[in-house]
Amino acid sequence: MREFSLKTKAIALFTAMGLVPVAVAVTLLIDVNRRAVRTSEERLQTAILSEVASASIQLVRDVESDAVAAAAIFGHAAGGAIRDEDAVASVRALVATRGLVDAVRLEVPDAGISTVIRKASSDADVPAAPAALRQLADERGVGFGVIGPARGLLVARVRPAVDAGAGAAAPPPPGGPAGYVVAEVPLDMLGLDLEVIAGRRLGSRAVRLLIAGHDRQAIAALGVPGVAPGSDVSSLPIWRNLPSGAGLNDRIGVLAPHDEGGQRMIGAIETVPDLGWAVAIWRPEPEAFAALDEMRRRGVAVAAGALVLALALALVTARHVTRPILHLVAQARLIGARRWREIALGDALRGRRDEIGELTTSLGRMAQDLEQGEADIAREAKLRGDLGRFMDKAVVDAIVRGEHPLALGGKRAAVSVLFADVVGFTPLAESRDAERMVALLNELFSMLTEIVFRHGGTVDKFIGDCVMAVWGAPIAQEDHARRALAAAEDMMRFLETANEEWRERYDVEVRLGVGVNSGEAIVGNIGSDKRMEYTVIGDVVNVASRLEAIAAPNQVLVSAATRDLAGDAFPLRALGERNLTGRKTTTAVYALDPD
Repeated sequence: MREFSLKTKAIALFTAMGLVPVAVAVTLLIDVNRRAVRTSEERLQTAILSEVASASIQLVRDVESDAVAAAAIFGHAAGGAIRDEDAVASVRALVATRGLVDAVRLEVPDAGISTVIRKASSDADVPAAPAALRQLADERGVGFGVIGPARGLLVARVRPAVDAGAGAAAPPPPGGPAGYVVAEVPLDMLGLDLEVIAGRRLGSRAVRLLIAGHDRQAIAALGVPGVAPGSDVSSLPIWRNLPSGAGLNDRIGVLAPHDEGGQRMIGAIETVPDLGWAVAIWRPEPEAFAALDEMRRRGVAVAAGALVLALALALVTARHVTRPILHLVAQARLIGARRWREIALGDALRGRRDEIGELTTSLGRMAQDLEQGEADIAREAKLRGDLGRFMDKAVVDAIVRGEHPLALGGKRAAVSVLFADVVGFTPLAESRDAERMVALLNELFSMLTEIVFRHGGTVDKFIGDCVMAVWGAPIAQEDHARRALAAAEDMMRFLETANEEWRERYDVEVRLGVGVNSGEAIVGNIGSDKRMEYTVIGDVVNVASRLEAIAAPNQVLVSAATRDLAGDAFPLRALGERNLTGRKTTTAVYALDPD
């Protein structure tokens, strides 16, 4: 019974090994292709919308260029550059060469002029321009609007041109009646464009395409039941995909499914801000994703075949591999539990020359690699923890990566050094509980350290109630002086808010004296083989410390070297020359004034 149970488990295992990967692969393949098909459909719809929008804009722009050209000719006539009859002849010649414009109307409302200039073979008429379009042309030079089903009107302002000599055009004198060139835009051509674009992109597949104006009136439509140019399409479900309150003069592109008459649709909308229009496309989701159904049927057939094959292979091989497989499963569980000393793969299994032997060898190597890797991780974590108590995180990271040696020695580097000391801390500490003062200092130093790190600096050391920070080492920084001054500013800002809380909690107001100096220093590991410290030494450190010592409460004193490097980025006020302890010459000192 026990052997039968093992065989049953082996059969189930091999069946699962054969079927599950196939099922997962088929599922993933369908899922991947679902995303690919959806992405392809979205890209196709986006490309169609972009092409329709471009065609719409191009149609209006073509008519606009003709109207503007005619307006320019009339402008020359109005400015006296050419005769009126020559201007009319030139415009008639222009219209004769155009495919979209059969006629234009010249209007000068204040002079009572309204005449149509058309091709010789055409009897086309052009309606008079509405006042709203004339006003738009006055403001922008060109006005365009839809005046009926598949009819658009474009109005170009005639601006008189005056010959200023040497072929240059000078602005006309103020006054004079306003003139306009009016041309009709054949919007019915957009219906043909929709058919051509849909046929080229989709072939015989059904699709719904729509161009609508800002008033939700159809301008052109393809495949939309009951919709013709001029129809009210505001009730179509596709508009629900637009964001609430969105206007067609804003550039918006939306790809989203929606329901229409109980049928799931996938569609997209793109606005045409240049015209105040929107173009939309949608079609039934099953039709858009028809390829997935065929793939799903084939996937089920493949999975069924894999199941039959897996059962046959399981029956043949279960008797021979059950025992070693179970043994390897147990060893794999030990590996997963990280119980390295209990793993026993056995020489008999290692000596096999089949797949079981290779698997056993691989498991043994994997166990060794995992054990070694965990030991390396543990050593690195311990090293980081130990070093982190004495060194800045940047130095620790450099040491762990092997970029910064743990050896005595140093090198020259351009740095900025900051000292920040609590002014009058000794009298405060003597009159208050030591525990409360330690808690206060911990809070202060924690925030000062955070400020230093925020500006890319390194906390070198804490000296009693003083903190020393460095910029430019161990990682070189071209702007180390600016970083140090920015940190000093933040320290003073922090005190302004922190003192309010500390007065309530500790009955103490902390005031800092800060000194900043820049220059070349020796940076590196200083000390002995038993105990070393990464630090900065040199005259630049001494000057920064002396500046801090003479700083008034809540004052930041800066050396001339730092000022020269920082430039005009900070408000520095000259305090003159000062004598610093231990220096034979005077030092130019500046104060960093708060904002």
